[in-house]
Amino acid sequence: MSAAVSNLDPRTTTPVSDLSQTGCFVHTDEPLPIGSVIELCFTVFPEEPVLFRGKGRVVRHAVEGEPSGMGVEFVELSDASRDVVRKILLRDEANRQSRSLAKTDETLRTHGLVARLLEARGKS
Repeated sequence: MSAAVSNLDPRTTTPVSDLSQTGCFVHTDEPLPIGSVIELCFTVFPEEPVLFRGKGRVVRHAVEGEPSGMGVEFVELSDASRDVVRKILLRDEANRQSRSLAKTDETLRTHGLVARLLEARGKS
């Protein structure tokens, strides 16, 4: 996801990761001071765009070995924005589970499916 952050250049967006119900990580080479209150705005679900808007407070900066940026704790979210976060997290969990299931159950894999079908047909 990418977000527009009010305290950064408003014409640009920056990647956002590690989203949780309590906050996210905003990737930027110029993190704002810890304690800064910022507005976040991003759109999710391209097939049915939903706008997320909320306020957050910078609570940490990236440490060595991490991408540059800042950890942001949500401090003001509407019920609609909280619902958007829940939907993002539920969709992400469902995607992870289906990928995990496909890795453990070969019958669900499509890669090599034609070869497996032809092989099975040749054995019968």
